[in-house]
Parts: sequence; C-alpha cells; structure tokens
Amino acid sequence: MEDQVFGEIISDKKICKYILETILSFKIKEIYYPEKQKEVKDPKHRERKDVRFDILVEDYEHNLYDVEAQTTDKKDLGWRMRYYAAKMDQRYTLDKGKTYRNMKKAYLIFLCNFDPEGEGRIKYTYHTYEDHNKSKQFQDGLEKIIINGKGIPNGENADQVGLVNLINDRPVHLNAIFDEIQTRIKDMNEDPEWRDKMIDYETRMLEKEQEAEEKGMPKGMQQGM
Repeated sequence: MEDQVFGEIISDKKICKYILETILSFKIKEIYYPEKQKEVKDPKHRERKDVRFDILVEDYEHNLYDVEAQTTDKKDLGWRMRYYAAKMDQRYTLDKGKTYRNMKKAYLIFLCNFDPEGEGRIKYTYHTYEDHNKSKQFQDGLEKIIINGKGIPNGENADQVGLVNLINDRPVHLNAIFDEIQTRIKDMNEDPEWRDKMIDYETRMLEKEQEAEEKGMPKGMQQGM
C-alpha cells in the first residue's frame, strides 16, 4: 500500500488487468499500458487543486479506470471521488465534436486499509439512484468502488478475499499472479537502492506538503484578518 510499491506493481499491464477483473467481477478484453502517478493540472486555473492519479488505465473499448491506494481515513472519500471523477471527465472522457452519449465509462476504485462505512463488507459499490425509487439508476456511466481492507469474507470470490489479504500483508497462495506480486514486493523491500528511492520520494512529498502549508498560511492569515 506504499505509494511507490503500489504504483510499481499495479502499473504492470498483466497484473493491472487481473486486479481490475478481480474487483469488477467481469472480463476486460484488453487494456493499454497503465500510467502511474498521472498528474492532471489546469494551467489556466492555477489556484485550483491538481490531481495525481495513482494508476490510470484505459481498456480497448475506451473505458477508464482509476485505481487508488488509500491508507488514511480522512473522512472525505465521497468528496475525493467526486473531484477525481470531475478531473477525469475534464481531461479524458469527451472529445470535441462528440455528444454526451459518446462519453467513456469511468470506474473509480479505492483500495483502503480501513473500513469507510463500518459495515464489514469487502466491497462497497456506489451508483446514483432516484431517491424515492431505488430501482431507477441514473445512467451517468460512473461507478465508484471501495475495497475494504478490514472487510470480513462473506461469500466473495477467492480472488477478492486474496486481494484483501494482500492489502494486509498476509500470504496469498491462489495462483501465479498473486505469487508474482508477493515476490516482487519482497524483492523491492529487500533492495537497498529501491528503499533509498522510496525514502527520497517520501521526503520530497513531505517537503511539498510543508511548502504548500507555508504558502497557505500567509494567505489564510490575510483572509482571516
């Protein structure tokens, strides 16, 4: 679940496709090579918050998938998913000259090592429904999914249970894909150069956060005054 390890593993085309099929419970014909740490900026509106997708991938039918690792429960997953979906739409889902019915389907998938709903289910799926008639689903082409790392197995398939075990760093012996993932994680953790790279990355991210806070404090004080 560490950013760099997660990105390195899930950006492997074969592994990414398998993980997507495990989570979504349907077959995907084929995917293009995933992009890791894909940043979406809006140069014309620099005051707006940028987004960095952990893993962004498109399949051959042009559906989009954003896969995120979430390790801290900031009580904002719904708001975060709304913003990520907006940024995805802004950049990727509709070309000029096309109608709204040409929009690509989008799947937001968050792998969490906490239970955001507190119901113990492994998989939470969200769509938009009509308030008085839940059988009326709003056809907007957007599906939001949370995999709960603290979920308790209750009839899910073995692969989804294996994914939860993987999130919790428990051994998984299901198939060659899970074996490969665990071998690669072990090799990365034992590689001194890779560990140094992760430490450097975490330091840079911390410095960025501190810099943003320092820039924001005078502006906040000015607004407060």
